[in-house]
Amino acid sequence: MPDKFELDLPFPKKAKIALALSGGRDSVAMAHAFSEEGVDFFAVHVEHGIRGENSLRDRRFVEEFCKDRAIRLEVFSVDALSYADETGLTVEQAARELRYSVFGKLIAERRCDYVALAHHADDQTETVLMRIFRGTGIRGLKGMSPISGKYVRPLLHVPRAVIDEYVAEHGLPYVEDETNADTIYTRNFLRAEIARIKERYPSLNECVARLARHADETEKFIAEFLPPLRSDGREARVAFALFDSPAVGKRAVYAACESLGVRQDIEERHFALIEGLSACENGKRIELPHGITVHKEGGDAVFSAKQEEEPQAETPLFLPDGSLASPQGAKLEAVSPADIDFSDGALYADADKIPSDAVLRRRREGDRIRKFGGGSKSFGDFLTDKKVPLRKRDGIVVCATGGYILFAAGICVSEDVRIDASTKRAVKISV
Repeated sequence: MPDKFELDLPFPKKAKIALALSGGRDSVAMAHAFSEEGVDFFAVHVEHGIRGENSLRDRRFVEEFCKDRAIRLEVFSVDALSYADETGLTVEQAARELRYSVFGKLIAERRCDYVALAHHADDQTETVLMRIFRGTGIRGLKGMSPISGKYVRPLLHVPRAVIDEYVAEHGLPYVEDETNADTIYTRNFLRAEIARIKERYPSLNECVARLARHADETEKFIAEFLPPLRSDGREARVAFALFDSPAVGKRAVYAACESLGVRQDIEERHFALIEGLSACENGKRIELPHGITVHKEGGDAVFSAKQEEEPQAETPLFLPDGSLASPQGAKLEAVSPADIDFSDGALYADADKIPSDAVLRRRREGDRIRKFGGGSKSFGDFLTDKKVPLRKRDGIVVCATGGYILFAAGICVSEDVRIDASTKRAVKISV
């Protein structure tokens, strides 16, 4: 660990940085150092609505601090208490989620290239120990990284004592969060206990940092045995065979969840549940945190995130001008018979066989379809025959007249609107 204040700047010199400025000594020290180093940055303060007047005091302090130093500041207010009540999270977790949602929006809107966080070496020790007490695996032992995607931690290697010396040396003002002394909060309790442990083991930070490095090296080694992740952003697949090596299987589960935007709260018990799906019938599912569902599908565990489907009312297939509607989830095009190519993966229907009252909608209970070759069947049974997973059925866009399906995007075309030698106008249906 360094015995003097040094920044680690793991980003390009011309990068634009949003610096998370709470007003505490750590973020104040980083803001001062960024100014000294000539980093292109602006400050971001998130007022969580937790501490009443004291939160507003911190906000006013940050505004004055930035004004005196010509630092551009953006302030955001969130309601962590209400969010905690709504979600069942602790106040700490709710504040963290809301804070990162603010940061994520800044990144998504390209208002910054990276967000700088003032985590330091003592924070790293607290994080790793907290994860150990919660039963973490190798992945959790890695702790925080100097750079994680668009988040950077320039002080992660610097002990708190060195930051304190830097603040005193430069006479920097800061605010103290009075809740930092309240050991009802888990991290504050742990922080107080670590201070006592350090009296006997003064090199605790260095030892934990070494453990985190070893865990990171082990994770990278395991990752070399992972096949490429099969994910399209909405679903990810993990072969049950990967659990023949538990370390590889667990790492694959993490990768699948990460591809769907979930990076925390996946625990040991979840791995056993996922592996257990291999002995179940197809379609069996389990629920993971943050809206992820895992289904068994053949030899795979299929991970999917809860999608907020836009409600879709009945929409006429043919618009008043004679053109085709553009439903969410499907693409419809008018084509001539000469342009039909059954090998392109699209479906084709005879436009002149589609009644004028045909509508686009989602499937409903009681829908039926006339199969190629004759005979009608429940559309639900038809989808079962086609091996369409249950989780995908409610999102299928269908064209129907009454309770009869004329075509289902990405699935089938009914006998009623089948292309034949007499077809003069066609509809191309793709997903």
